[in-house]
Amino acid sequence: MSKAIFIRNPRDEDLPAIVDIEDRTRGVSRKDYWKKRMEISEAIRPHWASLVAEMDNRVVGFVFGRAGELEFGLPGTIAWIEIIGVHPAYRHRGVGARLLEEFASSAEDHGIETVFTLVSPMDADIRQFFLKQGFTEGKMSHFQKAIKS
Repeated sequence: MSKAIFIRNPRDEDLPAIVDIEDRTRGVSRKDYWKKRMEISEAIRPHWASLVAEMDNRVVGFVFGRAGELEFGLPGTIAWIEIIGVHPAYRHRGVGARLLEEFASSAEDHGIETVFTLVSPMDADIRQFFLKQGFTEGKMSHFQKAIKS
């Protein structure tokens, strides 16, 4: 029997769990970054674009995104998933899928028809995760320029 996954908006007391999840999944600990990120999310991001997942009375995942209008030449308003993380002990339990489902549903409730994200070609697991969730590779190209040699 699978346990319930509760999705809600992040709160200040979630900061240690979010930092811990990123540290466990990416090997970096960015407490100051996340503190600022949460402040920005509360101030300028749509409330539905930042979410945490709870299981077993603890935060086990998060997604932070935003909405944008006419960005990069794209028509209308779109939603962006900027970062998603799931505690390694809670992977393959539907946590990430529920976060994306809630994010997309909320975006749709706000008249948004398309959700975008960027995935490194080196990150096969996250690529497969997004493909499994119904995402497809887009038609836009990613460009970059090094400004420091």
